[in-house]
Amino acid sequence: MQKYDYIFTDLDGPILDGKDKHYNCYRDIINKYNGIPLDIDEYWDFKRNMVKRDIVLSKSDFKGTYTDYMNAWMKNIEKKEYLQYDLLKPNVIEALTEIKTHTYNLYLVTMRNNANNLFWQLNNYNLISLFDKIIICPSNGVSHPKYNALKDLAFIHAIFIGDTEEDTLTAKKLGIPCIGVTNGLRTKSHLSADYYVDEIRDINLNIIDGYKMNTLL
Repeated sequence: MQKYDYIFTDLDGPILDGKDKHYNCYRDIINKYNGIPLDIDEYWDFKRNMVKRDIVLSKSDFKGTYTDYMNAWMKNIEKKEYLQYDLLKPNVIEALTEIKTHTYNLYLVTMRNNANNLFWQLNNYNLISLFDKIIICPSNGVSHPKYNALKDLAFIHAIFIGDTEEDTLTAKKLGIPCIGVTNGLRTKSHLSADYYVDEIRDINLNIIDGYKMNTLL
């Protein structure tokens, strides 16, 4: 098969399981404002199905304002005390090692804000050496930060691995296929990908390229 010029992958969702991190951060903020946290499975179901945050806060009997919650969330979510709850997805090191053989450039593209803590975490999980480049593109109120970070790259053959609407939209705007990981931050119903896998370990680029060739014949 033809090597990809670039394979881009998101971090949170495809590579790291952030369920416990998100829940513990949410729970601690709710408790601080004397609310009643939802149980973890209900919270995660709401998160993955894009239930509006104000509805989640209402169901949690949150006593502060929406702004109070968001300020606390942005302040806390990338602290090391919460990042330690992230878990590597199953067989992800082996999967990324295999994916890397199919491309000249394997890029990690993440919307994290705290670069120091990001690299601390990646180093702890022995992930840094797997990537040819790590691109950090915090939103900072800018639309489509991942697309803006990648749009000037020149390529013929590329693909994006992601688990959110931001990832699938980035791929669409770049004019490349997207592999949607359905056990990440969004359910499959909220993704608009070209291919779907439960986990990154399930990706078989030989099959994907074979399917693409067959559709062109």
